[in-house]
Amino acid sequence: QEHIEPLPLGIKPLDAISDYLGKFHSHVVKEAMKNFGSTYDQSHIQYCLTVPAMWSDRAKHVMRLAAVRAGLIKEEDPAHRLIIVSEPEAAAMYCQSKGDQFNLQKHDRFLICDAGGGTVDLIVFEVVDVNPETGIRSLREVTRGHGASCGSAFLDANMEKLLREKFQKYPLTPMGWGTIMDTFVNQTKPIFPGTDPEMYLQVPNIPNLPDANDLDIGLEDGMLKLMVSELHERVFDPVVKDVLDLIEHQLKQTHCEAIFLVGGFGSSRYLFDRVTAKFATSGRQVRVPPRAELAVVRGAVTYGLHQGSIISRVARRWYGVDSAMDFVQGVDPEEKKTLSRDGTTRCKDRFSVYIHPGQSVALGECVTKKYMTWCYPRPLDCPLYVSDSAEEPRYVDEPSVKKLGDFQIPMPDIPGMMPGSEVLVEVKMHFGETEVRAEALVLGQTVTAVCQWIG
Repeated sequence: QEHIEPLPLGIKPLDAISDYLGKFHSHVVKEAMKNFGSTYDQSHIQYCLTVPAMWSDRAKHVMRLAAVRAGLIKEEDPAHRLIIVSEPEAAAMYCQSKGDQFNLQKHDRFLICDAGGGTVDLIVFEVVDVNPETGIRSLREVTRGHGASCGSAFLDANMEKLLREKFQKYPLTPMGWGTIMDTFVNQTKPIFPGTDPEMYLQVPNIPNLPDANDLDIGLEDGMLKLMVSELHERVFDPVVKDVLDLIEHQLKQTHCEAIFLVGGFGSSRYLFDRVTAKFATSGRQVRVPPRAELAVVRGAVTYGLHQGSIISRVARRWYGVDSAMDFVQGVDPEEKKTLSRDGTTRCKDRFSVYIHPGQSVALGECVTKKYMTWCYPRPLDCPLYVSDSAEEPRYVDEPSVKKLGDFQIPMPDIPGMMPGSEVLVEVKMHFGETEVRAEALVLGQTVTAVCQWIG
């Protein structure tokens, strides 16, 4: 995220993430050794790491760097040793594995609402086909996945704000706050809303209130009475409304036969009731699969074993490269006019579109563009830009355009070719996978482009 307070002690996000992954991975390996023993070989392990759908390509790259630092994979390992997949895609794989239970048929569309602690991610998928031998369904994305930071952690933040107002006269210790919030998270939140108009929260000892009674705030004998109506207004409804708005935004784009709620927050009875009340119709069901809180992690394993099951994805933003195009008099500014080596008048800094938002991109599909360069034998730098603007960007230096990274295309050794010779390069960008990758065809030779990501 941008514009947030820095971490203490000069720690960078990559440091914190890689430290966490390293400790977690060590525990996983220790547990695996119990079962595998001497047959365990980490180089034979393929990892599937899930990330929120709303994350940028740069954020996914940071996760790959963190996995390398944490020791999951080595920098020189082939890319397929670590698969990065969006959380709603993993959840979709889990839900489709329960397809017989939920009667998912060919051409049925279903919405995944992955509501976790921090983010809520949504995508609509369509069942394209069913493998009769494995029962695995091929899926395609129908809508542009999107999400927001409105997970259950925001319920906790709302609750803490409400409690601090009630206990402003009584400075609880950090341990006291930890105890009272744990009680809310583990006991009050899962059963909300109850059938009674009030709920009770046990309060730890308060130093300057030995009898634990203050009827003005609803505290009696160490039990705090909370009105359900107040919890609706102050704690739950502001967050649930955001989730309902996200679902409505997806359903405006397409129809669907089912809505699956997954994730820890997705298991909430209150969220299920509100989604059902608003969106369940005679032709649409709202369902929570078994162990919905594990849908993403179990679906990630299924995804790793059947990677071709998501056959197409929908692009979320503009992707393009910096290119010199024909100069249009009266449209392009004079300061961008440049004379090409072939004698034509060109406009520099033009945004050459590879992919536009909402475009369906099949797995394995690549977009190819041809460029003329005179940089031989030096590598060709091909910067990749992204934009979230509603309209197609015209120039790469517009405010809405951000540089994602530089794809460096090496020049193969061509006997007899002189430095500065004209070379035709075909750049192939692959966008149908979770991560963007590129390769190029230079004078009939295929070379892998190495990306230097920004940030």
